[in-house]
Amino acid sequence: MKKTSSILIIFVIVIIAFFAVWKASTPNLISKNKENTTEKISKKVKKESKKIKKKETSESESRSSSVKSEVSNMSSGESTSDVQPSVKYPVLQRYAGKTYYAVNRDSVEFPDMFPTSFTITSDTTSITIDGKQELIRDVSSGDSGFIALTGEMGHIMGTGLSFEFRPLGDGNDDAVEVINQGQYLDYSTTMSE
Repeated sequence: MKKTSSILIIFVIVIIAFFAVWKASTPNLISKNKENTTEKISKKVKKESKKIKKKETSESESRSSSVKSEVSNMSSGESTSDVQPSVKYPVLQRYAGKTYYAVNRDSVEFPDMFPTSFTITSDTTSITIDGKQELIRDVSSGDSGFIALTGEMGHIMGTGLSFEFRPLGDGNDDAVEVINQGQYLDYSTTMSE
């Protein structure tokens, strides 16, 4: 009886020791599994992000090539009436492509200080004053609503072109007022008779 009970006790101790060892090693296994799982997931995420980047790159390349082909198609003879030209100075865009004529030029004290007409090119890179084209170097707009252009070569309005104008009245861009050395003159897109 003593022999069986001692064997039974040894057997119970062995089982308890086995469970204790198993219990102690299980968290390590779980953490290792977690690490392995995390590592696998991060590798998958990296692979997927690489695939997505490659896909986005190929899509953007195909978009840019299609845009290039559209541009080349337009330049090769398709209608470009819907395409706006690029504008260098957006503040001038509403005045671009129109010719403004002096209204009652002889009414000012020094009429030679004002041109008979001026036109800002569609791309706003230059201004034509009385038939002479002048590259626009800089554009600024002031608090009083005047837009000031400075040019490169100069004109009858001074040694270096300095040209200021603002819309008349309610902001109508078909009639503007030009200022030169304190004198003002109105201009309109319709030529006065």
